[in-house]
Amino acid sequence: MKNKYKNVLILGASRGIGKALAYEYAKHGSNLVICSRSIDELKKISEDINTNGGKCIYFSWDVSKFPDVSRAVNFAIEKLVSIDLAILNSGVGFPQWMSDFKSDDFKQVMEVNTFGIAYALEVLIPVMKKQGYGTIAGVTSLADVRGYTGSSSYNASKAASSMLLESARVELKKQNIKVITVRPGFVKTAMSDKNEFYMPLLMQPEKAAGIIRNKIEKGLSIVQFPWPIVWATRIIKNLPNWIFDWGNRMARPGKKN
Repeated sequence: MKNKYKNVLILGASRGIGKALAYEYAKHGSNLVICSRSIDELKKISEDINTNGGKCIYFSWDVSKFPDVSRAVNFAIEKLVSIDLAILNSGVGFPQWMSDFKSDDFKQVMEVNTFGIAYALEVLIPVMKKQGYGTIAGVTSLADVRGYTGSSSYNASKAASSMLLESARVELKKQNIKVITVRPGFVKTAMSDKNEFYMPLLMQPEKAAGIIRNKIEKGLSIVQFPWPIVWATRIIKNLPNWIFDWGNRMARPGKKN
């Protein structure tokens, strides 16, 4: 499929889906600015892409700090002149049980997964208004539908992010700014390797990146996959609480104190 996005900014690009997306868009001729905290990884990715005929520039930042997000977007504007597509991919997650719940852990997850998107929106919206166009794709998760045991903070952060992006999509359409919510299922990354449960239809990040790019190119408002998991989450969302609670306890009984 033809690539309609010439200049692409990817936030959270040093590993997993973000890294795969950098290579995917480079392969299809996009000029890239990639950002994350892992400067060594960014440098390797950028050098690899440039060596193979692409154009990729990297910028080190911390998604949980608004000034860093602002600097990253301004850097991208300086290097690319315009931002046709911004992919907000930064994310963190780890097992978290109520038996030893820490509000600081919850705060950390929300700062990266939700406030990172909020900060990016605050900076990107004026930029794209000035351009007169632009697309923002925020990566959330199919885990945004309910509060699963052992991952309360992650589920909460993704639910909040999905709602935030949905509101932005509706409001910004008249500004010629397209907002896309990307809701992947299970993708094999360093983060998913920490999961303590079975992950059906686990997908490699390269395959996920190809699906994401193709569906963004098609202009979909929501990119979600794979479809068996999508349909399963739709059913789970509407289950009566007593069934959901029972199933949750059976699937993930929790830590032994």
